[in-house]
Amino acid sequence: MGWVGLTVKKAAKLGVKYGPHAAAAWKVGGSHVQDAAQTARDNYAARRSAIQHAETVVDGTVLKIVYQGTKVWVVFAGDRPLTSYPQAAQSLEVLVADADLGKRMTPQQIREQAVAARAKRAARSVPAKARRLAPGKRPDRDELPPG
Repeated sequence: MGWVGLTVKKAAKLGVKYGPHAAAAWKVGGSHVQDAAQTARDNYAARRSAIQHAETVVDGTVLKIVYQGTKVWVVFAGDRPLTSYPQAAQSLEVLVADADLGKRMTPQQIREQAVAARAKRAARSVPAKARRLAPGKRPDRDELPPG
């Protein structure tokens, strides 16, 4: 429990030193950060709702369209648009009139794409983690023992 006192002491020092700067930065850009975070949460919720809806219909697919600067996820049953998440002011026919319908994806394809992207991010972080574990040696340059 000795580390708790040291941590509190260090946090207090940093708060006194950088607190006014953090407060000033929050006054300038805090509302923008909050708005961006809320937009990202809303987009994620709309995407999740569209995927769940597409799973419940026959031949359900999802198409992402950018409409007036916001992402709109349109759910299709076969070739017929059913609804959009979030609800757009325009009709679905107007939304998809100029869209490339070949980019529609099934919920399974969306999941596979997410898993592939996650694996790619993990593969990129492995070399950095290996260097942190053995800072004196680089396995790609040092000779490996015969075996």
